[in-house]
Amino acid sequence: MKRIFGAGALACGILLAACSPGAAPGAAHAAAGGAPYLQGGQSVQELLDRGQAFATVGDLTRGEQYLSAALRRGAEVRRVLPLLVHVCVEAGRYRVAADYVRAYLPDDPENATLHMLSGLLEAAVGDRDVARREYETVLRSHPDDSSAHFALAILLRDASADARAADAHFREYLRLAPGGEHAAEARASLLEEMR
Repeated sequence: MKRIFGAGALACGILLAACSPGAAPGAAHAAAGGAPYLQGGQSVQELLDRGQAFATVGDLTRGEQYLSAALRRGAEVRRVLPLLVHVCVEAGRYRVAADYVRAYLPDDPENATLHMLSGLLEAAVGDRDVARREYETVLRSHPDDSSAHFALAILLRDASADARAADAHFREYLRLAPGGEHAAEARASLLEEMR
């Protein structure tokens, strides 16, 4: 079984998100551009260090601005995007985190981890159609990903009231991960007991 991303471990999974280097900044990256404390002479490493320092002391907004500026100046996306998304999630800014992820998806469309992260964030902000498409994208390339089956099952059960489709994904999760982290909830959500 290949497990890409734990549906219940959003904050930890963000740090594992694999992103593509060299992506162009999107609209979500514009927020930090006018901050007066972001000076043009700072190196990418200085921006990154300051962003991490601000985030560490709880100034998540300023941390986001510096990390975003580091990306705009050419920081390695695989290194910075997980930190940036983590800062946004810690601040409860799920929509902004989803926007950052979406900005880099076109540069790495085969990245199942990034699609899973996008699905989790979109579900968190209530965009269930996009979340479903993202989970289904993961399952097309990784049909044995138990976490994607579980996330899609929860979404189908809770958001679309499609009990039969949810049941199929709960069953697939249990087939792939019978003793998995979410096995008890998956079993409790089945329409009929497994034999």
